[in-house]
Amino acid sequence: MDNSIQNLIKLSEIEEKKFASFIKTTRGKLISPPKVAAQKATETNHDLMTGLLEQKQVTQAIIQLRELAYDEFLKEESVFNAVILKEIGEKFAAPKAKLEELCAQLSLPDLTDLESLTHTITELFGSYSGYISPYIYQLCLSNTQSRRSRAGKTFEGIIYFLYEYYGYPFESQASIGKKAFTELGLGKVVDSILPGISAFNQRRDKTIVGTMKTTLRERWQEVVEEVARSNLPNIHLLTVDDNISSSKAEQMARHNIVLVVRNDIKNSDTMKDKRSIIDFETYFLDELPATLKFWN
Repeated sequence: MDNSIQNLIKLSEIEEKKFASFIKTTRGKLISPPKVAAQKATETNHDLMTGLLEQKQVTQAIIQLRELAYDEFLKEESVFNAVILKEIGEKFAAPKAKLEELCAQLSLPDLTDLESLTHTITELFGSYSGYISPYIYQLCLSNTQSRRSRAGKTFEGIIYFLYEYYGYPFESQASIGKKAFTELGLGKVVDSILPGISAFNQRRDKTIVGTMKTTLRERWQEVVEEVARSNLPNIHLLTVDDNISSSKAEQMARHNIVLVVRNDIKNSDTMKDKRSIIDFETYFLDELPATLKFWN
């Protein structure tokens, strides 16, 4: 097969920026925010999720929603990838020229039987895929980065979805912006305040200041620094980490961190007697209603 247009090796700086902008814009249109993905997952699996929440199995609901919401994300990512790959041949000059060159070969008179046509299309597909490989590489990089950040954002989105499910008022940096939190002297570690900023200004000790971390590792130390710097009475650290040592839990307790964990972690022998550790059930069904009652 004669290919007169030489294959691309890499994108020019201008083309790379243009393609990156196109990916970002399209991703914003086609990929739902984490909270919306959690809502879609609940609607798609209505009986399962409603049953768990009505039975007050909040931990299990969070575990299921993490998996189901990520599946929703992967479905949307598949559609997103298809749109990007289609649009490459329409919006970008070099791939468009290559596609037109290759498609011209489909009009050749010798492609009259199915076997010849199938073989030619296979060759054309391979040739075109190889030609646009620098675009595919950039798309794969973007998807990898998106997936890495999605896990933490999915957990955060699920928590916000549950706040709305239970009718709990809250304000988050994601919804009202970083500036409003900065003006309170709060850093990026703080994700949300219940019932909100106005309440925090009046009686910060009667609010729930929350931060979410899928896994703790060493990042919990950022929370310690935030409590000290912001002069917070305490902060609720929500996590689905299943590898929390007793010593780490004790260190956090000494720094006024209330650790919110899965109920199987809370009920373990090393954690069940620690008052600074509560499970998601206690958090959503006891602590939040008790705190919010003050403002009603």
